[in-house]
Amino acid sequence: METVAYQTASMTRDEFFYAYKQLAEQTDRHILLESGRDGEMCIAGLNPLVTVQANEEGLQLDWRDGTREILAGEDPLTLLNEFLSRYELRRDDNLPAFQGGAIGMISYDYVRSYETLPSLAENDLATPDVFFYVFDRWAVLDVVHETVYFMSLPNVQTSLTVMENEWVDAVKHGLAGRRFSQGQAVDVEVTQDNLEVSVTGERFEGMVRDVQKFIAQGDVVQVNLSVRQSKPLDVPSLSMYEALRSFNPSPYMAYMMSPEFEVVSGSPELLLKKRGNELSTRPIGGTRKRGATEREDAALQQELVSDTKEKGEHKMLVDLECKDFERICKPGTVEVDEFMVVEKYSHVMHLVSNVRGTAATQGAAAIIRGVFPGGSITGDPKLRTMEIIEELEPTRRGLYTGSMGWISFNGDIELNITIRTAFIQDGIVHIQAGAGLVPESIPAAEYQESLNKAKALWQAKEMAEQAVREESWRSH
Repeated sequence: METVAYQTASMTRDEFFYAYKQLAEQTDRHILLESGRDGEMCIAGLNPLVTVQANEEGLQLDWRDGTREILAGEDPLTLLNEFLSRYELRRDDNLPAFQGGAIGMISYDYVRSYETLPSLAENDLATPDVFFYVFDRWAVLDVVHETVYFMSLPNVQTSLTVMENEWVDAVKHGLAGRRFSQGQAVDVEVTQDNLEVSVTGERFEGMVRDVQKFIAQGDVVQVNLSVRQSKPLDVPSLSMYEALRSFNPSPYMAYMMSPEFEVVSGSPELLLKKRGNELSTRPIGGTRKRGATEREDAALQQELVSDTKEKGEHKMLVDLECKDFERICKPGTVEVDEFMVVEKYSHVMHLVSNVRGTAATQGAAAIIRGVFPGGSITGDPKLRTMEIIEELEPTRRGLYTGSMGWISFNGDIELNITIRTAFIQDGIVHIQAGAGLVPESIPAAEYQESLNKAKALWQAKEMAEQAVREESWRSH
């Protein structure tokens, strides 16, 4: 078995991003996964060898040379796994974890390939259940050592030296067009102009009361319900991502461009990480807004960690993730090695835990199905809450609360949960956010929490549009 070919160069995370942004202008298919906070690795791919997406027959492979291949079957992730196994590549322990494979997204409604759910909500965005790119050349940044690895499949004709030169040249041009300084949010007004919501506050409050009836009847313990907000986008979506990363770096950020849609994701939450046999997940449950001052921030944090409702909800989610892991891990290996720590972001703070275990199977599709979708964004028990979500939310979730990330040739996996994520289609940006509902939930407050969770993305949109307007004025 061969390993990937590679060569290295020095590069910071910002240089890596701005080189990617510059090179992305040359193709309409590309993806960036960025560890924006405390992470070790960023990944970028441009002009994929093959675009892989689920269709009614199974899995559709569109090759760069224009040929199309259909793999027939019921589960697109199983078919993707079979396709990746064509590339027999051995792991090189000297390289970063991602050494080639599929990079992309799994929509929430992928769950329908193995669970029976009602079909009541409108599928207006028609998001593919599975959509991935596989590259013959890609770049991986070791964030800690500021080293970028230019990698390729063995025997790829284009020299890695050419690729390195393209990236190094693009750094200078990319940085010259930089719009936002790191760590500095630009003060913009987030308006309600042209805003459409999937449910009004009044309707959402009724939905909360419906959930509380289901809980009182013993159907469920908790349900996550969400609101989608939509507005026209007047700038390239990559500019919106550039703004978001400048002031709200998150551990599992992602940007994706395809001819059919674009994605801007600032997700704080891990669905699944697999390295060899070791699995981990980081459920989030419990939220407060950030304070305007350090003193107010500290008071809100103390309020969060003291809140019986939030702590009870969080413990329930951790127990749910442990149950999921126990189905796919070796007996006795599942443990909670971090419990209820506070993580802070630009607009909100969360309670977060970490669950780990040792995989009982190597099959990527079986492992992903075991935890997908994440319990923190459905509820408990998972299947019944998904039935209630379908009944109460007027539109299908699509990518919201699905996953973005990678599945490698060697079986390793890293997938986020696509919250704090914008899905852009036909010039409209859709941002969905939700709240976990329990008997103590106050309906109006839960609606406001759902809107608060989307604020960083709306701020990024306004920042990008303002920056482009100011550039236009200066040029005239």
